Amino acid sequence: MTAPVRPYAGWKDLRRFLAPVTGPEPGPADGADGAQGGFTLLLVHHAGGSAAAFAPFLRHLPADWRVLAVDLPGRLMAMGEGGCRSTAEAVAWLAPLTRRVLDGPYGVFGHSMGALVAYELARELSQDGPAPLWVGLSGAPAPGHRPDRAQRHLWSRERLTAFMRDLGGTPEEVLAIPDIVGPMVEALRGDLAVVDTYEEHPGPPLRVPLSLFTGEDDPVAHPGLAAPWAGRTTAATARHSWPGGHFYLFDHAAAVCHSIGRDVTAARNSLLEPRT
Repeated sequence: MTAPVRPYAGWKDLRRFLAPVTGPEPGPADGADGAQGGFTLLLVHHAGGSAAAFAPFLRHLPADWRVLAVDLPGRLMAMGEGGCRSTAEAVAWLAPLTRRVLDGPYGVFGHSMGALVAYELARELSQDGPAPLWVGLSGAPAPGHRPDRAQRHLWSRERLTAFMRDLGGTPEEVLAIPDIVGPMVEALRGDLAVVDTYEEHPGPPLRVPLSLFTGEDDPVAHPGLAAPWAGRTTAATARHSWPGGHFYLFDHAAAVCHSIGRDVTAARNSLLEPRT
């Protein structure tokens, strides 16, 4: 079980939590897609990451969306609290918090470890309350298709540091500072336990549209490894891919957010279509 939650763990309103944002840059994600207000987008971070990882998204998502990103327990500012060591623990911790912040239609998007948590969270929320309108999974192989079953959370600090370097996304100057990289590695270690021990929870598939997001050169979750996620929903599945490795989405933030906006709008419109 996880330790008691402190204020810095939980959902963060990114438009208030981060440095002020003057407003979305003009682009396809605004108005042109027919995006409507009253929608909440929930973002779940990658292993070793935090809510702040999604800062590049803010200028590109529709201005009238509520954008919440989670800090799971055990981030750098909360190393004294117990982190989640499995998706079951993460969902058990996150589901009650999520129900309290929801008010109206919502979608869930997760990257890497966050995709596994987002998928299981969406299934949990669908069991006893409103299901998400849409689910987006990024940078994660489908269950049973992970190419390497190594127990990376058991690796040494040096090997985990090298792993962070190989994946990219962490500046080299940060990796050179022991007082910073040490806590980062320990946060990553706990999160990798979530990934390395993941087994799909029993239960029915999703019944909502699913979007898959991948980097074409991602060694962890290239498009072929992500494709079987399509079998985890009874609704439509959209697929999007961009050049780049595991953290492709931050290099293509505008295009990723455009695809999110378009797919959410399509999901909302499908609910308005008359049933035959």
